[in-house]
Amino acid sequence: MKLFLGVSLFLSLAQAGLPHPSLEARPSTSNISIGERFQVTLETRGASTTTYEFPREINTGSVELIQSRPAGAMATTVVYDAQVFALGSEARIPEIEVRYKLADGASGIVKSPPVPLNVISALDPSDENPAPADFAPPVPVLVTRAFWITSVAASLLLIAGLVLLIRRLRFPKKPVDPSVTPAISPEEEALTRLDALSTERATLEPKAFYIHLIQILKQYLERRLDAPVLEMTSTETLAFVKAHAWTAPHVVGLRDLVTSADLVKFGGSSDASNADRQIQLTRDLVGRIDRLRRVEREIQTHEADRRKTA
Repeated sequence: MKLFLGVSLFLSLAQAGLPHPSLEARPSTSNISIGERFQVTLETRGASTTTYEFPREINTGSVELIQSRPAGAMATTVVYDAQVFALGSEARIPEIEVRYKLADGASGIVKSPPVPLNVISALDPSDENPAPADFAPPVPVLVTRAFWITSVAASLLLIAGLVLLIRRLRFPKKPVDPSVTPAISPEEEALTRLDALSTERATLEPKAFYIHLIQILKQYLERRLDAPVLEMTSTETLAFVKAHAWTAPHVVGLRDLVTSADLVKFGGSSDASNADRQIQLTRDLVGRIDRLRRVEREIQTHEADRRKTA
């Protein structure tokens, strides 16, 4: 027990005898001008086993300090490149904080006292019309061969672009005639859809088959007669085609087709044995209605030509 107390007392005395870390900031000059570069040395004093963590950059808006070279973990002195951008009391090296760590693991912060700076004018006192002096002598601009090669290449490209633009403005390309896809006629559309329905009829139920068939017929009549046949009921459709010159001669065939479809769709009939005949009947109706339309148009054209020559 006495031995333990003695060792503890010895270590406490030894630690108490270690110097407390201190920090000092020393500028390379005290007389500086606004924006002039100078150096500040930040030096610590303390036990050799103490490690320090120096800030890499300090910027207060009035003074800027940046490490000249990175400081190692065991460094005790760091040099900063500095510039001042203020006058009066603001022109000073600020209080700088540095973290330290002792050999026994204890840590803390040590601060340097602020250092005032004397900001002098950068103007020549003997000049009647003073102007700000240069902080550094003028540096000649060195133009290399690569610069001239790049400039010539860029100029050639610019000239070529201008020539191409002028040629295009003076000699524009002839516009390409748009390719117009001819519209399919109502007759061609109906016959194509009937061929597809004939191929698919084996996979369709009677009700679905007649729905498709009547839709093809009504869509053909709507396009050819220019009337909303798809929105009409069966009764309205038959009344309309009976009153039209192109469809009136075929109203019986149209009525049989529409009636057969209604029996399957609404009457519950499931007989699909007449599917091929109904498709062929629809083809015949489409072809006959279109022939009547063409004959009427030819008569009208012939009458118009006769009136012009009369």
